[in-house]
Amino acid sequence: MDTAVLVLIILAIIYVPIWIWVWRKPEEAAKFHLVKYGPTIMIKTRLGIETMDKMGKYRRFWRVVGFLSRFVSVILFFLMMYMLIVALIALPTRIGSGGIGIQYALAIPGFNPMLPLTYGIVALFFAMVVHEMGHGIQSRANDCTVDSTGLLYGVVPLGAFCEPNEEELNKLDRRAQMDIFSAGIAINTFWAIVAFSIMLLLFTGISVADYGQGDGEELPGVYYIDAGSPAYDSGVPTSALITGVREYDETSYSPVHFISGGGLSSFVTDSGTDERTLYYIQYQLADGLHETTTPIQLGALIKSVTNNSPAKSAGLEPLTYLDSITFTRGDAVWTVDIDTPVDFREAMAESLPGDLAQVTTVTVAVDGDVTTIETVEHEAVSLTASGSKGYLGLGVTTAGFTVTTPSVMRDKAVDPFIGCSSPIDYVEALFQYLAGPVNGLDPISDSITWWYDTSLGDITWVLVKLMYWIFWLDILLAISNALPAYPFDGGFLFEGAINWILELVGIRDKEKRKELSDKISGTISNVVLIMFALVLLAFLI
Repeated sequence: MDTAVLVLIILAIIYVPIWIWVWRKPEEAAKFHLVKYGPTIMIKTRLGIETMDKMGKYRRFWRVVGFLSRFVSVILFFLMMYMLIVALIALPTRIGSGGIGIQYALAIPGFNPMLPLTYGIVALFFAMVVHEMGHGIQSRANDCTVDSTGLLYGVVPLGAFCEPNEEELNKLDRRAQMDIFSAGIAINTFWAIVAFSIMLLLFTGISVADYGQGDGEELPGVYYIDAGSPAYDSGVPTSALITGVREYDETSYSPVHFISGGGLSSFVTDSGTDERTLYYIQYQLADGLHETTTPIQLGALIKSVTNNSPAKSAGLEPLTYLDSITFTRGDAVWTVDIDTPVDFREAMAESLPGDLAQVTTVTVAVDGDVTTIETVEHEAVSLTASGSKGYLGLGVTTAGFTVTTPSVMRDKAVDPFIGCSSPIDYVEALFQYLAGPVNGLDPISDSITWWYDTSLGDITWVLVKLMYWIFWLDILLAISNALPAYPFDGGFLFEGAINWILELVGIRDKEKRKELSDKISGTISNVVLIMFALVLLAFLI
């Protein structure tokens, strides 16, 4: 049984009797500040309410903040819905491909593989506190009493809460209500921007260490290796800087150069690399030079095949090497040799939807002095569309290595929008950046910090990572709360927006308008929650 599932079962066994006790004996539970809230338990306190009272006195200031909060919430609403719709469209390609694991659904620092224990606890506590403080301060600025604050608990901690007085809240006008509901989203966004700005400032004291080849060129560095790939079996660790390669029957290493294109990268020697040859690899670690003892094939390795894609129809399989692709377009026929992932990307960039593509794969093996090269020609398939270009449906790497350079890694850590040219590019770049922790990037993995020199030593990395996690959890909390579904803040904001639209179209009766807006927003909320659950399950399981 998966460890995460086992932990969830144990936590549920502990939680259910507590919930039953709170449900059956509410008066006794209230003495311990425990209140049943649907399938969850509210742990009520008075923490922070006095601070909310003091800060809420600056009403004009918070009125301006309220306007900005609604504006920010609208932007994040569209970002969240774009992400959700794109993920939903991609669901057919994810079915059967395996998820990242249910443990990623648990927001428990140290247990969730993405959330480090110390940084995660500090940043998560900060994000939840400022979010609820935002709601509370806006409540007081609009003369609404805050009855309690606390923690929402259901098997695992689900988040903090701020509880405005419901009767007073319902009597407020729509503007005041929406200021209150949008406050948490805006405050999280504000602190995410502050933390990211501090992180940028800290990066000015980080420079690339001198592990070059003497010509000013940076060495390609390994920051990810696909499990089960030839790269994984080679013994080269993530964090290695590749200094050279030599062919199986040679004695000296040739220096390597980093190449990239179309979002893919690789490394080659002055004379290139040949997917029909086996190589030994020389690499640099913090403790000095090392070399592999087993030769591997260096070429464009297929790491993934998208379901329902042309590549799947052609019978292509992961962990096989591309040798060439022959394209046919009308009477034109041309063949492209594929030595690196960059070659593959460039070949596909020249293709069009409807082109026929016949892929040849190659396997190289050595037995004593005999080298065997086996090629397989796969069935020709018609390319589908990826924008205006042809789409085959392959993910490729160099033998399982994902490589970069220290400068590229540093630049991407502080500027997720490098190379963006359209609004969609910026949106997708933001979500790719936020997905960094899945690959151990926060924003730079601990294993590769030795690639750099820092002005303050290790304390620089402590501060950088703390600011990153404050940024990451705050912006994630802000975006997720913009979801137009109850009980997220976006659900209440969406109901307010529907109410406003109904008023604009001529429905003046408040009760009728409220009834209609509740029905419309409730229906849409249920649909959005189903969409969200489907996407979440597809990525986790």
